[in-house]
Amino acid sequence: MGVLWLGVLAVGPGLCLTHVVWARDREREPLGNLLVYLLLGGLSVIPAVLLEIPLAGLLRPRGDALRFFLLPVWVLFGVAWVEEGSKRLLLLARGRSDRHIDEPFDWVVYAVAVALGFATIENLVYVLHKGAGVGVLRAFTAVPAHALDGTMMGWRLARAARLTGAAARRERRLALWEPTLWHAAYDLPLFALQGSAGAGSALPLLLVWIGVLTCQWRICVARMREMIREQHHATPPLLALDELARRLRQRSRAW
Repeated sequence: MGVLWLGVLAVGPGLCLTHVVWARDREREPLGNLLVYLLLGGLSVIPAVLLEIPLAGLLRPRGDALRFFLLPVWVLFGVAWVEEGSKRLLLLARGRSDRHIDEPFDWVVYAVAVALGFATIENLVYVLHKGAGVGVLRAFTAVPAHALDGTMMGWRLARAARLTGAAARRERRLALWEPTLWHAAYDLPLFALQGSAGAGSALPLLLVWIGVLTCQWRICVARMREMIREQHHATPPLLALDELARRLRQRSRAW
């Protein structure tokens, strides 16, 4: 597969997911402004990498003896906190003075755009180095996971926008720490899998990883459904399918 098609495979998932969220906004944000946030997300890779390099020297486990203790610390603070913190930093740097953010759902749109801008650059590096197979896998796993982290960040910032004082500050802090913890929970089984001895330990780690992604998805679906209902947005197709499945389950129990 040529470099051009690898590039399309790497960039396409992030752009498609950004479009899905943007299209669901009641008053769609200007595309030029959305592009700015995508670019900011891509630029947030730079501070993340600059911080991850020295933290890797301090925290990343080097031997089997320390791996069990240092791996969760490295994944939480050396990877997840750095990456989510970089996204949040650039999101707020632009968002606090952005006149286009005039309703809570806008924070979700732009937070997801920043997250997917980051994910697209990260995906481009992986796909160009490891090939199309990795690109297809990440299109259904890593890229949506970044979007879910962005959803949680945006949801918290939307809540902060409607609050004042200590309550607003708490939500802004959670806008960093909640996606950080979910990001770490997603990454940790994968990092542990790289050092697993065999199939006996690989299967439980994969099940934990799938469970984390599923739980985060369900939480984000519930939160978006609530926000959409409050603000009278059109229901996104994926949430509509989830709602249909829920109603069918209720009817089957009644029968």
